Amino acid sequence: MAESKEGFVYILVSHKTKYIKIGGTDYPPLKRIKEINLTEPYKSLGPWTLGDFRQVNDWRKIEYNLHYTFRSKRVETIENQKELFELALHEASSKLNEIDPFEIINKPKVDRMFQDEQFCQYLIKLFKFAGLMNWLDIQGAWTFVLFPRTNGGRYFTINIGPHEVGFSTLGKKSQKPVHMILMDKLILDFNDIKNWIKNHNGSIKEDAYETALPRSVSITFEGDLNIVLEFMSLEGIRRAIIAYWTESLIILKEKGVLSPYAKYHNYNAIAELNKKLLEI
Repeated sequence: MAESKEGFVYILVSHKTKYIKIGGTDYPPLKRIKEINLTEPYKSLGPWTLGDFRQVNDWRKIEYNLHYTFRSKRVETIENQKELFELALHEASSKLNEIDPFEIINKPKVDRMFQDEQFCQYLIKLFKFAGLMNWLDIQGAWTFVLFPRTNGGRYFTINIGPHEVGFSTLGKKSQKPVHMILMDKLILDFNDIKNWIKNHNGSIKEDAYETALPRSVSITFEGDLNIVLEFMSLEGIRRAIIAYWTESLIILKEKGVLSPYAKYHNYNAIAELNKKLLEI
């Protein structure tokens, strides 16, 4: 086998075929999927979408092991390919779950995320509200950074394209954590939310970023993660997040470009969150 190389192993699915594609790549799946959907023999069976994935230290080794494991399921009737398998997605995904933890990039950060139950609950609710798992194919265009190295420290930051749409700070002894979510200005129609934000030392700012859409509103407030979960349960929050984030993601997909923060995106955290959401 070739020398070790950091990258991605992925499983692609298509509604046009019962086969799955198991492959690996040096670069983010967004770029690789574009290539696959333009190349025969895969093009005729597509469009392909991302079913599951992992970012690993040696993608060639992991890809080889997956191909060897499922060698009896390899499709031999289609020429000029070696990566199609007559296999259910969940069977292939189960093998991704068995990858040696030392092969998984940023494994300690991902583990830390799930050690904090409230933090995990917040992320699951936020990702569910925003429907981010419907946009797995364009990861790298939108980014999720877990415990980034920023002044003051943060739990996470989410960017859609070039601008930040959500973050939570870790907080300090003398300061409460601060939370920000960018959403549609229809949130201004809900007076109860305005009062709630005011009571939690928060603010509402319209058009907070030059690169944001015209209807953007930046909501910030203070409190622990219990407070965040309370905020997420307020009437109108889900609707406003969906309205803004979905429109932003559609525009982003049409452009087909990576975010300037793509290199910081935590693919394995997204893979784990996706598993959690599928279990709900």
